[in-house]
Amino acid sequence: MELILLEKVHNLGDLGDTVNVKPGYGRNFLLPRGKAVPATAQNKEKFEAEREELQRQAGEKLASAEARREAIDELESVVFTVNVSPEGRLYGSISAREIADKLTEMGYPVEKVEVDQPEGPIREAGEYTVGLILHADVITEVKVVVIGEEG
Repeated sequence: MELILLEKVHNLGDLGDTVNVKPGYGRNFLLPRGKAVPATAQNKEKFEAEREELQRQAGEKLASAEARREAIDELESVVFTVNVSPEGRLYGSISAREIADKLTEMGYPVEKVEVDQPEGPIREAGEYTVGLILHADVITEVKVVVIGEEG
């Protein structure tokens, strides 16, 4: 599937690039989120007419992500106090949604999709480093501390 990118996409391409992706990735991720349009002649003309506006918007998004990263970098850690079993395992887990909600509650707006947990959700008490992909060019990390209380 050939698409024109409307913004920079991590590990794929930059604004205005024409890329070939698997149909499922394009249909289920890029197109619904407004990150790309099909590479038809009509869309290419429309993109060229709107290129300057899209580049200005991309610059604003990048500046906003940089400001958010600077604020988050000043943050020492995110602390969760949860119930644990006698073996030290959490009842449930701490996923990207809980981390994003906690950061937003603390005054650092973060979306669930921006939280990167390649090892999956946290299931045991301890200290963890979680990645935040705020923009294709703006990546940072935050320390998550999980304190267990036997309950």
